[in-house]
Parts: sequence; structure tokens; C-alpha cells
Amino acid sequence: MKVDLIEVDSEVLGGNVLAISDFNPAIDFAEFEQGYVKEFNPVYVSCKIPLERISEIQILEAQGFGLIECQIRASVKLRKMHDVSRFSYDFEPVTREEDLTSVLEIAGTTFAHDRFSTDPRLAPGLSGARYRAYVRHSFQSPDEAVFRLVDRATSRVVAFKTHRYVSEREVLFLLGGVHPDYKNLGVGLINEYCEFNMLMQRGVRLGITHISASNYPIFNLEVGNLGFRVLTTFAVMRKIYRGNRT
Repeated sequence: MKVDLIEVDSEVLGGNVLAISDFNPAIDFAEFEQGYVKEFNPVYVSCKIPLERISEIQILEAQGFGLIECQIRASVKLRKMHDVSRFSYDFEPVTREEDLTSVLEIAGTTFAHDRFSTDPRLAPGLSGARYRAYVRHSFQSPDEAVFRLVDRATSRVVAFKTHRYVSEREVLFLLGGVHPDYKNLGVGLINEYCEFNMLMQRGVRLGITHISASNYPIFNLEVGNLGFRVLTTFAVMRKIYRGNRT
């Protein structure tokens, strides 16, 4: 087992946030926990366990971790271009600081199914601040990218997408959001189509994503309509070490 310091989350929560990976039930978890607490003095620690490994989930429960989200890992093969010519939107890379503001506004208000916004132990507003921080991180990272969907008629930014380039042929889809005024109008699907087209033009042929199992609209869109295939379903466990965070 190992722990990684999650810098963006640590900034937002105001203390060290850790993620446990390579969970090993043969290791004494209580002793392992004492080690990372001594080294990092964390405020929040999470661990993702495949749902079928119930005994490992129960080990974490016995140590004070609680289930906060069921998360789905899915993949899609990019095989064809989508016709978006009839839509009056432009899908543009965000490369200037002044163009990032409208994207950050959407990122701060659009998410409602993530484990930070639904966690009663975390202060309201943390989720929006966290997603704004992750979009800014993508804007600044050389292996990540931010794109925006712009209404040609009004020049208004109506949606955004971020992703990380894993290789020349693979990406990890990160965040995507639609402006509240444009939800339930099909903009989310157009946003996906435009991203797929752009990636295919760059030679990318495989995309991986993680979605909350409670986010039914996105689950139905990506798995039901866009051809994503479920790879793994995780129980996301978390433990908060310093009372309610503000």
C-alpha cells in the first residue's frame, strides 16, 4: 500500500489530503494508518476499492472510513467523427488567462453529484472551490487541456471540458460542465461530440473516464448513448481527521 499527497485538494481543504492506492488486506491497516498520520498529519484520506472486494471495504470501515461515493471507471474507443455542423457552437482551446474566467464560473456551480458536495462533514462551497482549482490546474499543466464551447450568436461560454493526455493515442477525461442556463438542452452531448472530434483529429483513439454512479444523466449519456464501456465500479471510502472542515 502507498499514500499520495493530493496537492489540489490539500490547498482547498487547508491541510494535507491523501489518497491510498494498491490496498493490501494482508498489511496491518491500523499500523499503516499510524505511519501516514505521523508523517503527513492529514485532514482527509480517501481510498478506492473495487465494489466486489467487500472484505477490504469492511477493513476500512472498521478503521473509521465511510462510504462516500460509488464511482464507475469506463472507456470509449474513438472510431468516428460526429457531424456538429448544424449546431451554432465553437469548441475552442482555452489558452489565455482572460478566457478562463467564464469556464471557472461554470466549474464552480455546475456539479452536484460529487463526493465533496454530498458530504455532510464538509462545508458548503468546498466542492465548487475544488473544481475551480482543478480546472486551473488543467490550464497550467503541460499534459492537460481546457476547452470551452462558445455560442456563436452570443459569444457566451455555455460548457467546458478538460482532459489529460496519457499518450499520443489515449486521454483521461477529467471534468466537463454545462452552464446552468443551458442544461437539458442537449448542450452536454454537443460538448462531448466536439471533444471527441478534436481528439480524433489529433490521433487519439481511446478515452478513460470516472463518473459518479449517482450521476444518472451522465451515466445514461456516456454509457447509454456514447458507447462507453464499464470497466470497474469502486467504493470510494473516506476518513476526515479534524472535525468539520471549513
